[in-house]
Amino acid sequence: MRGVLVGALLVVLVAAAGWVTIGKAAGPSVARVSAGPTGGDGPSIAIVKGTPTVGSSRRPGALRGAARVAKLFKRIPQRGLVLGRANAPVMLIEYVDLQCPICQEFEAADMRTLVRKFVRPGKLRIEIQPWNIIDRNVGSHDSLRGQEATIAAARQNKAFQFAEVLYDHQGTEGSHWLNDGMVSKIAASVDGLRPYKLAADANSAATRKVIKSIARWGNSHPTQMTGTPTLYLVRRRGRPKYFGTGIPPLAELEAAINALLK
Repeated sequence: MRGVLVGALLVVLVAAAGWVTIGKAAGPSVARVSAGPTGGDGPSIAIVKGTPTVGSSRRPGALRGAARVAKLFKRIPQRGLVLGRANAPVMLIEYVDLQCPICQEFEAADMRTLVRKFVRPGKLRIEIQPWNIIDRNVGSHDSLRGQEATIAAARQNKAFQFAEVLYDHQGTEGSHWLNDGMVSKIAASVDGLRPYKLAADANSAATRKVIKSIARWGNSHPTQMTGTPTLYLVRRRGRPKYFGTGIPPLAELEAAINALLK
């Protein structure tokens, strides 16, 4: 599958173009606790019993690369699904499926450089919009679970750290790799992230509302939303302009950003 949409798969698109508010759930949400070492892999997320209440990239047992992720995003403002200073003149919107290996390649090839060269200096904001375009074709819930967990992490302003650690440990499509055990390990490896709150928020009505809003956007742009990652660029408060789908040459993406900065 590798992140490519086909036909009716559009109905499960799950990304919105940057104006979705992550609000509080209408009612109380309760984090479930999984007793086993791996836990389940259904649509509902639970935290494995014994997981620390607050994550740390330096704790014994933290996932490989967690400290690098913490350093990459250290002191960069983050609010909900948006990374970077509020007054940055350009925004990059990335529509990604957390199960998509091409999205993982994009993170490794381009995103880390963009964060260092454009986001940290205050030139660019990046908005992550989690999709779910793979599950239907491979018979898993991994894309949905990644989507739910990333939206939930955004409510703690940790979406980018969570997604980056996840990509570092991404499993094979359709293998049910993003089970409760893996979600728990990722959450426990992100500095300051509260895993049990993440599970409660992931399973909440507020998260389902975000997912539905995202799907409406995707279904309304079928000619552009043909796979992951799909990228849009926006200057200040203008309209998002479609940049492309797939992994663009980094030089071309940088040139497009620099053109909007002029």
